[in-house]
Amino acid sequence: MTKDKLIANILQRMALRSENGIKKFGLTMTETKKPTVAWIDDAQEELWDAIVYLEKVKLIMRKEIEKSKESFGGTL
Repeated sequence: MTKDKLIANILQRMALRSENGIKKFGLTMTETKKPTVAWIDDAQEELWDAIVYLEKVKLIMRKEIEKSKESFGGTL
């Protein structure tokens, strides 16, 4: 589908997520019906989770940078 390995990996993971959702809920996204506001609520919740995950990664990265600075005598 694409020569870009990064995109191919993302597509593969999305397809697997879709299959797991179909197994869990018994419907495809195409078949799923719910009010528009519920779709917006779902998207907001996913984005809030993403913000939390990104903040956690920032904390981890800051700690790693500080450790590296200490290891190199603060020259980074």
